[in-house]
Amino acid sequence: MKFVSENKSTFAIEITPLIDIVFLLVIFFVVTSKVGDSQFLSLELPKTESFQSQVVQEGNEIVLTGNGILYINDDNFNIDNINNIEQAIFELENNGTPVILSAETDSLHIWVISIMDILNKYGFNEVQIRTIEK
Repeated sequence: MKFVSENKSTFAIEITPLIDIVFLLVIFFVVTSKVGDSQFLSLELPKTESFQSQVVQEGNEIVLTGNGILYINDDNFNIDNINNIEQAIFELENNGTPVILSAETDSLHIWVISIMDILNKYGFNEVQIRTIEK
């Protein structure tokens, strides 16, 4: 008489694949995590006392406001009237002096690029860009 059956099913968890998965997860989290202060570089920037920037005192100045008003040498234009703006830039004196393009911080980038494109089209190669804070 046989009381023990021969087709026993044994349940066993293999630990080796689990250890591999845990190590892969640890490596993934270590690589993707941000490290505290080591992600920033501390730079000591040089200082100068003799540097002078060349700011145009008289000449061509273009001011772009955040609400789309463009001032070209004290004449104002709406940014939507691009043909009038292009005509006014065409009439500017191009004697090799830089043009100052001042834009408020909330003016759209496409406006500034459009003005720079028109300036380049009419031969104004040197443009100084300034930002104006409100």
